[in-house]
Parts: sequence; structure tokens; C-alpha cells
Amino acid sequence: MSLEARQSPVFCVGAGAIGSLIGARLASAGIPAVLVGRGRHVGAIRRNGVTVDESALGRGRRVVPVPAYDSLAEALQAEGQPSSVLLTVKAYDAEPAIGEVSALLPARTAPHCLLVCLQNGLGVEETASGRFGLSRVVAGAITLSVERPEPGSLRLLTDHGGIALSPLAPSGGRPRTALAALAASLSAAGFRVRTYPRFDSVKWSKVILNLWANATSAVFDVSPARVVASPALFAIDWRAFREATNVMRRARIPPVDLPGYPVRLLVLLASVLPQEAFRRLVGPKVVGGRGGKMPSFWLDLERGRKRSEVSFLNGAIASAGDRLGVATPVNRVLTGALMDIVSGEVPRGRYIPMRDDPDRLLAL
Repeated sequence: MSLEARQSPVFCVGAGAIGSLIGARLASAGIPAVLVGRGRHVGAIRRNGVTVDESALGRGRRVVPVPAYDSLAEALQAEGQPSSVLLTVKAYDAEPAIGEVSALLPARTAPHCLLVCLQNGLGVEETASGRFGLSRVVAGAITLSVERPEPGSLRLLTDHGGIALSPLAPSGGRPRTALAALAASLSAAGFRVRTYPRFDSVKWSKVILNLWANATSAVFDVSPARVVASPALFAIDWRAFREATNVMRRARIPPVDLPGYPVRLLVLLASVLPQEAFRRLVGPKVVGGRGGKMPSFWLDLERGRKRSEVSFLNGAIASAGDRLGVATPVNRVLTGALMDIVSGEVPRGRYIPMRDDPDRLLAL
């Protein structure tokens, strides 16, 4: 279909930093896009549009008008049925969002509408396929660093990444055509887009990228640069990463390179290099890949949220290890420590004295 022809809109459900960036880029390219979210950010977008700041990348700022609504029902009534729904909420908010999407866009009335799950972590796609239908669900991963400095505004920090897409069902026909059309729209909007045959490879490859300086930053309240600079702290992430790749091997899930990130090389280097050589070689890439942004687990704690995606990353690795008979003690301990902080059972500062001796955490 020509991009000039009339198109059904793409809905971004979860109008945070990622959803708003996708919506703004699509709208800038003349592709109908709609944001669905709540709070001051959506209110600011309705009044003034999305301010996209790419000055860190030498491209300045621009304001993009994008229709924004407080609910999916309101968006459907005003904008009509979407061609695709990009689910960009946090993993811990995905289940109720999937329920709402499946109720308002059932297969009998929207058989070719795709639901694209762009969450970090594991398990959301399986939940979505049970509610929305296997053939209509697409797994996704985004490898760009973007933050929301204030309501209505985004700041893009890196541009070497992109969007990975993989259908859950290896079928042809209209779902495959719809996925190709979505990939073309995202490419036209300026994203580096790649499709893959195995969704589990996509999700696990993104998970092992997200392990670096994420849970450790949150538990010990340190920056990614501090994690990389400390051989002791980096050793925790090294061990968590090695556990995850052991689970992948046992499950026969091959890693894949994601847009901007040579994941297969990362796994290979971790298998042949000593830990300290790996820290010196890969550590600067860990810091640079975030564009100076603090990791998501730390940000959720800083904002006082009582939930964490750690159960969908480190916790999911530990659960998979249990099923497959692979030991994952470090991922289990990191999950438990962070969830104890999130729940309020443990003061946030309890583990800070362990920064210089993080093995004390593993001994608890």
C-alpha cells in the first residue's frame, strides 16, 4: 500500500517515552498514529503535541501533533479501528492492557489487527496469545534509549538501535502481510527495523542485554558507570549473564543480533574471555549503550513505584532455570533483593554498604 493512500492508524497503548517516540515519528512521516495513556504526559500532548529533543544526536528539537486519548475505547470511537496496536506499557502493566485490547478488538471484528508486545522481559507474549490469538500477536524489542524529562517531552539519547519484530505464529497470509506493512511504516518513520523467525530468540536476546547494570544499579543504588568500574559489582552481572546464557543453551534458544547490538558476539566473548578482560572490553559499551540514562529498575525505585520488571527479567531467568534444571542463584538473589526493596520489606539503603563487597548479598 502506498504511504500516500489512506491507512488505518497505528495505536500506541502506553504513551510513555517509547510509545510517544514511535507515535511522534510515525506522525512526522505522515502515517496515522494515536497515543493512548493517562496522566499529565498525555494531557500535555493533547495541548501542545509531542516535543522530541534529539539535540544530543545533533538534530535539534521539534514538536509533533499526535492525537492522544485517556482510554482505548475513546480512541476507537474517535479514530476508528487500528491496523496494529503497539503495546508499550511496562511488563507489570501488560496483563490488564491486553485484556482491554482483546475485549475491544476481538478476532471476529478485527481479525487482521496485530498486537505488538514491546515490553522488556519474558512472558507477556504468551499472555497476549492466550487472549488475543496466536496469529495476531507479534513479539518486539526496541533498542533505543529515550527518556521523558517532563510531561509532553522526550529526549532521544541514542540512535544506533532500532526495532525487532517476530510473529508468534509462523503462518503466512494476512497476518504476515499486516506485519510487513507495519515494518514498512516503522522504517518510513526512521526506525531501523528487522524481522526474525523466532520470537523466543528476540526476547531472550533483549533480556540478556537488559541484565547489564540494571538490577545491580537498583539494589546497590549506583550508576552503570560505577558498576562497570567496580570489578566486584561487575562480577555480579557477569555471573547473572552467564546463568542466562546457560538457560538459553539448555532451552536451545539461539541468540540473535538486534538492531545496533551484536548479541551473538557478546555471548561468544563471554564464553571465551576471562571475566576481567570481558569487563574492560564490554564495560564501556554497557555504559555507552544507555546514553547516560539510568536503568529502568533504578528509575522505578526512584519514582516510588511499588512494582518492578525484575520478575520479568532476572526472575523469569530463574524460573526458566528451575524448569530446565539450570542453576541460577545470582538471578534469584537479585530478584529477591529488589522485590524486597520494592515491597518495603527491606529499606532501600540496606544493600548500599555492600557495594564494595557484593558477595555479601549472595551470602544472605
